[in-house]
Amino acid sequence: MSTRALVVGGTNGIGYAMACRIAIDNPSSTVIISGRNKPAMIPHPNIEFLAVDASSMLQIKQYTDKIITSHRAQKLDFLIMTQGIFTMAGRTETTEGIDNKMALHYYGKQLLIRELLPVLKDNARVIIVLDGKNGAPVKLDWNDLDLKRTYSLPSAAYHCISMNDSMIQFHAAQQQQNGNSKRHFVHAYPGVVASNIMVGLPWYLRGPSQILMKIAAVSTDTCAEYLLQGVSEVTQKAEKEGRFWSNIDQKGRAVPDKAIWTEEQLKSVSDHTWTLIDSALKCTA
Repeated sequence: MSTRALVVGGTNGIGYAMACRIAIDNPSSTVIISGRNKPAMIPHPNIEFLAVDASSMLQIKQYTDKIITSHRAQKLDFLIMTQGIFTMAGRTETTEGIDNKMALHYYGKQLLIRELLPVLKDNARVIIVLDGKNGAPVKLDWNDLDLKRTYSLPSAAYHCISMNDSMIQFHAAQQQQNGNSKRHFVHAYPGVVASNIMVGLPWYLRGPSQILMKIAAVSTDTCAEYLLQGVSEVTQKAEKEGRFWSNIDQKGRAVPDKAIWTEEQLKSVSDHTWTLIDSALKCTA
């Protein structure tokens, strides 16, 4: 059976490797890779490119509208989101008033999920690649979820990974309330990977980061293999237990003892998320 996958952030790094892995494993599959710029080389004939700036809520909405119009009859088996940046810059707002890092790592991912639900198969896998290990409710400043007032690099990282944790549980709960869909929502931790994400570092940190890569990093191909195999194995086990969200580590193993977010916590995060995203869309429409 042919597979249809959409990989946002799939133009380089881990996303590109995951897209290629799906394309190779099933030559009859169709894989769409998306990012700002088309790769210089697309190595497989079943991979196509569709541009999007994943830091812009407006561009994401226009992008998802286009996909819904053209792909409604051919629904997706995978929605994979790996877009991100590694930077030491402080809060840097987009034209929509959202910190650029948080727009890429969190808000844009959630808008993609919300808007693309109509073109996901009932058993689709939705995969966020960021950090499925280290998020928790206690790591949030509940009075400043978008960090307008209390921004720091560590807090931005913890907010993005923790709110993604919350939202995979939110989406799983919503589908149980609304119908019989068995889509599975996964937050994955890739570990240290030999990709080009470190290019945004200051020059004096690039040398140490390259040493770290040589010592501890796995290739993007190895990472992709671990994560995709882990998604297959972990989701099957979770679904037998009636659970449709999972966190996996860099080897594709289930992360133990993840916090179960309360209904109140899920509502607080989701209400904040949709309010901020919809306000950005109204301001830029």
